[in-house]
Amino acid sequence: MGYPVLQRELTVHLNNGNWYLRPIDDPRVLGPVDYGWYRYNAYPDSFTFGEGLLAGSSIPGSRRLVFASWSPQWDGFYVSSMGGAAYSFHNLGVNYVALRGRCEEPTVVIMNHQQGEISVRLEKINVESIWTRYASQDGVPLYGFYALQQALFDRYAHEFPENRFRIFTIGPASKYTREGIIGSNPIRKGLLTHVIDWAGRGGLGSRLFQYHNVVGCVFGGEWDDPDLRDSAEIDQYFMEHFGKKTIQTDLAVTQKYRYFPEFETGGTFGVNMRTMDDRIMSYNYQSIYKTSDERFEQHEKFILQHYLKQFNEETIVTRSFQHCGEPCAVVCKKMRDQYKKDYEPYHALGPQVGVFDQRAAEILNDHADAMGFDAIQLGGTLAWMMEILHEGLIPAHDFGFPPVSEMVFEFASKPDQFDLVGDSLKNANYANSLIDAILFDERCQVFRQGIRSAARDLDKKYKVNTTDRAVFIRHGESGHMVPNQYWTPGMLSPMPIMGKYFVFYNNEFLPPYELGRKNVERMVYELFNENSGICRFHRKWAETITDEILCAHYDLDVDYKAHQFQLAKEIFEREEMKSLPWNSERVIDLVSTFLDYWESQDLKHSELTFWQQQFKEDKLKAAIAFWQEIRRGQVEAFRDGAEKIPEQLTPWQQNNTQKN
Repeated sequence: MGYPVLQRELTVHLNNGNWYLRPIDDPRVLGPVDYGWYRYNAYPDSFTFGEGLLAGSSIPGSRRLVFASWSPQWDGFYVSSMGGAAYSFHNLGVNYVALRGRCEEPTVVIMNHQQGEISVRLEKINVESIWTRYASQDGVPLYGFYALQQALFDRYAHEFPENRFRIFTIGPASKYTREGIIGSNPIRKGLLTHVIDWAGRGGLGSRLFQYHNVVGCVFGGEWDDPDLRDSAEIDQYFMEHFGKKTIQTDLAVTQKYRYFPEFETGGTFGVNMRTMDDRIMSYNYQSIYKTSDERFEQHEKFILQHYLKQFNEETIVTRSFQHCGEPCAVVCKKMRDQYKKDYEPYHALGPQVGVFDQRAAEILNDHADAMGFDAIQLGGTLAWMMEILHEGLIPAHDFGFPPVSEMVFEFASKPDQFDLVGDSLKNANYANSLIDAILFDERCQVFRQGIRSAARDLDKKYKVNTTDRAVFIRHGESGHMVPNQYWTPGMLSPMPIMGKYFVFYNNEFLPPYELGRKNVERMVYELFNENSGICRFHRKWAETITDEILCAHYDLDVDYKAHQFQLAKEIFEREEMKSLPWNSERVIDLVSTFLDYWESQDLKHSELTFWQQQFKEDKLKAAIAFWQEIRRGQVEAFRDGAEKIPEQLTPWQQNNTQKN
């Protein structure tokens, strides 16, 4: 097949409602990240989303909807994806959508494919009143994101074939902050389900609302794709590489996300909470200053015996598992009633804010979701706010916050020091009050620009140092990112897109230069997934055979790894100078205590010893040097080219390599 018949783009001009379809004849565009990147460079006012080339196949996990745009939070190009949503998007009959310009008023974009034709229209909506309160059809009062999504469902569901459409929308955080996200619930049996998925990092919901005045999109239709329906063709690729058919292979390599018998738990929450041991991070990372024994005790008493135990009893034992909206046997969505339990949200809005009880965490996470916040970013910000309030660095009454006595924010590892139920609820309620104040109290405008700008302004106003207690990565003039919840220097790297997994974040020590090179390798292979619309939970097969499937089926004459490398390199070269060294003592201490951890594990490595000594002598100077070494490794890896990045081996190949 040639490019013109393979892919189509739909462009919508928001200022006047005009739209057009056209084929894509650019061989550089093989996926939604490619499309978003080249659109971004040609038309900076573009906001794009789309599917991968395998979205019409029977391959599980291949139907993520991938968004790309300039991020007001990160101050640079950003990519964020949403599980399962391309399963419905595929019914529209286009590969990519580009929204350009700005609507005069808050608007919904409706895109449909009926009777062989695509239609697009824009409809204004009074979003503020719906966010405040909306009664669903069963009478349950909803607010925020949930209310708006339900309202759009009630208004437009009758225009689409049942279960062949989907809605994405935003919450109040997208209007008032840089950290708003885009959310969507799958539709089954003509109803919105409780399962939810987010394009959750990078503040692209804020971009959608503040720059384009779009509050949601309804899409789907009748288009039926005959391509890639032959499961025998797909099975052939998997049999050749793994010795098993597609589903059997996928189940074998995604065990962690479904159920892990060795740990008697499953999903990201279950496995990560079970295995973190003394690498737990809590109370705004203050746990890193405690002894290994204290952290082990907190993990044992607070996590294993309570927080995780609740999860296992309520979700794992009852097998309350769902998928994200596309047929997938991994069923990675771990549920309790309407609450979806994932590791990073329930860690950032859990132990980081002094919450170790599922009921309290549900209250906090659900409210954050309703407001449309990035839970990781919000958790880092709230934890920092609670610490500096608790320490008296800023006065609560200046911002209308509750008295500090209403929270319990000192590190504890014994239940007699901290009431796991009562004190967790206190902290969850206090955190919720901070969320509401940030959004709706004019006295709190300083916090709406994010943790980096807020820390700078508070330090100047109160003549204190709150920045040294804040954990974030700097990018550009005001861009920032609270790192993913893993205690590893990789998550603090100067890569062009952070807050995702485009870095090496394994729990092991690498010298910083090697870490930088490994980051580039991981970005290239992560783009195998993002640029193909494949869920990274399936990466153990996706990174080894996605290229072969695409090239063989579509007769593409392309080196897929070199293609992803070139894309990563272009992004890096444009964004490179925006990365800035760490300027917070807490971030620097995350790195130095990580090194101390590996010394305590009796790791014998000359560079570990060298860097530990450097941090002991002058940790600020050492931190800058460490950061620069990571960056040097990245620069040289991109300079050396894709041929220097090792090929990914299948598990079968790895086993045989080890045997030989």
